[in-house]
Amino acid sequence: MAGETYGDYTLNKRAGGESGLTDGEEDISGDGVESPLADATAFTLYLGVDTATAIDVSVFLSPDGDWWYEPDESPVSVASDDASAVEHIPYNAAAVRLVGNNTTPVRAQIREVV
Repeated sequence: MAGETYGDYTLNKRAGGESGLTDGEEDISGDGVESPLADATAFTLYLGVDTATAIDVSVFLSPDGDWWYEPDESPVSVASDDASAVEHIPYNAAAVRLVGNNTTPVRAQIREVV
């Protein structure tokens, strides 16, 4: 873990990993988009839309990649017209799946706490 030293004190920073779940803005309706997660104890989900249509994005987590569960933080609502939403997900999951309730293109990124 990276640290910064100030005199006699060293501040240790929490390591993080970043991942783009989508390549820019994509339609995530239907089967949605999924990605494995590192050995993360939590992650922050960033969603954004540029169109005039709002979207609700359901978040599903898996401990093993086979079984999927929807946490209390789901769905995440994103308003229209260049809006975004940020949601902290405090669970240790092996994979995440996002499914939109319509065909509005969504930009999705995660920042994992490892």
